[in-house]
Amino acid sequence: MSELPSIQNQDVSGPRNEQKGLIQQEKETTKNNSGEALTKQELYNDDEMKAIMISGIKSMVGGLLLHLELGTFYVWGSISPYVCAWMREKDLSVTLNYMAIIFPILGLITMSCLSFGIKIAEKIGFKLTIGICSTSIALAFLIISFVQDIGGFIAIYCIMVGISGGLAYMLPIICGWRHFPDKRGLVSGITIGGYGFGSFIFNFVCKAIANPDNEKPSVIFQEDGKDVKYFDSTVGDRVPLMLQVLAACYFGLAILSTLLVRFPKEIDVEKLIATIEARKKKQASLNPNQQIHVPSSYLPPEKECQTVSKGVKHVVFPVLVLIVLMSCTLGMLISNCYKFYGQELGIDDATLTATGSVAGVMNGCSRFFWATLSDKTSFKFTFTLISILNLITSAILPYNSDGIGYLLLIAIVYLAEGGLLATYPLICATVYGKKIGGLMYGFLFFMIGVCNMLGYIFYRFARLKIGWEGVYWICFGMNVVGIILGIILKEKGYDWRDVQVQASEQLRNDNSEHQQLQQQQ
Repeated sequence: MSELPSIQNQDVSGPRNEQKGLIQQEKETTKNNSGEALTKQELYNDDEMKAIMISGIKSMVGGLLLHLELGTFYVWGSISPYVCAWMREKDLSVTLNYMAIIFPILGLITMSCLSFGIKIAEKIGFKLTIGICSTSIALAFLIISFVQDIGGFIAIYCIMVGISGGLAYMLPIICGWRHFPDKRGLVSGITIGGYGFGSFIFNFVCKAIANPDNEKPSVIFQEDGKDVKYFDSTVGDRVPLMLQVLAACYFGLAILSTLLVRFPKEIDVEKLIATIEARKKKQASLNPNQQIHVPSSYLPPEKECQTVSKGVKHVVFPVLVLIVLMSCTLGMLISNCYKFYGQELGIDDATLTATGSVAGVMNGCSRFFWATLSDKTSFKFTFTLISILNLITSAILPYNSDGIGYLLLIAIVYLAEGGLLATYPLICATVYGKKIGGLMYGFLFFMIGVCNMLGYIFYRFARLKIGWEGVYWICFGMNVVGIILGIILKEKGYDWRDVQVQASEQLRNDNSEHQQLQQQQ
């Protein structure tokens, strides 16, 4: 009897060492099976992925419509001569130089509010925030159509449109990123594309109402020793109707965008990313020749920057700020003053309106192209290409006087500007991660407002001293500095954890590699 267990062990289970190996193998098999089951539980099924995609497409359409309305930011460059003619009927002290300050004020207010919009939406809801902001813009245009004082006009227009536009700007992009975390460039490009298309559509609407007969500025006044031409009262009297039509259009866009844009709290982003990657791997296994594209905007969750204060203190932040300042000033200057400069060249209003509208199309279309290019290549490559376009246009603009040539050059400036505004959010997501990437872009967005004000200073003061030629060559030099900063910028490979945590993980990785080598030996 005492020998039975040993006989049974030898006959049934083999030697003791083999038995231990078998038990260990069974445990590992069970562990692997449970791990595979857990992985399956952590992935979305086909029906859930289809529902996420449909919801995401609806939200992106709503975001595009919202940005069509927010594109009123660029419409000001087209309508400011009309509004100036209207205001001069009541106050002859209102000049084009005076009106030029409105665009940078609007820009500073808009850019200052971007980060606050995300925080407000997280508290009261994205849909409600978008509804309030988009309706406020429409209401602002209705109110200013009855205002008779330039001070009141500036206050209502800049505050209501600026704050609302800034708060709402990033919200549809954040919603799109949550639906499509692997296509951030595509989402940003399509959504922000509406910003440029808005000026294309509404420039023609404004021109058709305020100046349907393509009248040229004919009222001459002398300012700063030069003759300056203004539109007469025939154009100015139509401005209130123009503003009211814009208000009605914007109200319609506000309703549609509020209904369509949605922030899906129920989506687990990490689970969604895991599902997307699992599908790509499965597809790659069926087609071995196909390469798996890993989006450049990915930072592992544990390596993301967790606080704004930490992100601001890092050396990459001032580099990004200077990149924006150096690269965006030319576009902001042109957006504000392309009609003023065009009128000095003697270009008629119809051509200048077409210039603004074509430029708006280039601005809108380019955002999708540049964002996709940045996803496929890198921010550095895309940014350098955009900056080269700015170098070319700033070098040619002071020596061109042809209307068609002017249209093409301004269109290229807007093409580049659209690319910059589409790629800035992507580099923030790449450097800081998705947790605070949108908030960090808010700081860069504010710098766009600073560029806007700098462009006004160039127009109002530097132009009088060194002429348009000198201003454009300053912009040329700034873009050269921007290219150098872009080359210096570290784009990928960030780890925002504490040094101790990084060292601890490195030690674990080294130990793991050592153990694997020992097992192989």
